[in-house]
Amino acid sequence: MSGPSRFLRRWRFPRLSGNWELPADPARFPVFLLMGQSNMAGYGGIHPSDPWQKGDFLPVPRVLVLGGQCTLKSRRGRGWTRWRPAAHALHLNQKSAGFGLALPFASRLLAEKPALTIGLIPCAWGGAGIDQIGPGTPLYDNAIARARMAAHRGTLAGVLWHQGETDALDDSLASSHARKLTVLIARLRSDLAVPELPFLIGDLGTFGNGKRDPAALARHDRVRAGLRQVAAETDHAAFVESEGLTGVDIVHFSRSAFIEFGRRYADTYLGLR
Repeated sequence: MSGPSRFLRRWRFPRLSGNWELPADPARFPVFLLMGQSNMAGYGGIHPSDPWQKGDFLPVPRVLVLGGQCTLKSRRGRGWTRWRPAAHALHLNQKSAGFGLALPFASRLLAEKPALTIGLIPCAWGGAGIDQIGPGTPLYDNAIARARMAAHRGTLAGVLWHQGETDALDDSLASSHARKLTVLIARLRSDLAVPELPFLIGDLGTFGNGKRDPAALARHDRVRAGLRQVAAETDHAAFVESEGLTGVDIVHFSRSAFIEFGRRYADTYLGLR
């Protein structure tokens, strides 16, 4: 998708009024971690041909989001670590965060399983390489702490992962990315004591390939191949295709692409289970 992108930044929490509550039965409250970088955090750029629509930033019924995410430098959560109605943007401590794929994912699951309430735990950070997300980092430790808290009232049901664009900028990082992701998955499952926790790995976008030089394209393809390989070789993991999705720049998906990508994550998850 060519042409300039614009940004919309929202800082207001969605209103807490309305009928919502945590289910009494943990089995009816599946909880998903959102991990990765900006395409998982949601991106604030839009294209004139694919603008925001009325209702895009309203809370989605029967979807809740857990606050208290930290930053790259500190494990201390910002804001209250409590559940609230989920609306874009889910990652409220990042200026670039906007419309994302997690709510379309949740809506698709609810269409198939209307008796559920879906819980989302925002753990992604725009521009973060895998070394800034993995074990021992503030983002990782904060994610583990909040996931354990969520498990008291719900059921840890999966991880939505989309990351790799930053690592594709460097030869060494691109080559080691798949190995690091494999280690991260194993450690996450161990730390959460859920050895079969589903892990959904999204493909990077291909819409920017025509603007990459040969070396950059080779690194990008190396990371993409590694993502696919990890999904194929890891039990209870699956790869989510990005084929045909559009972007607002060389890296970030468009609004309509996020909607479709979220649905693909959901369909992949339903097939995995």
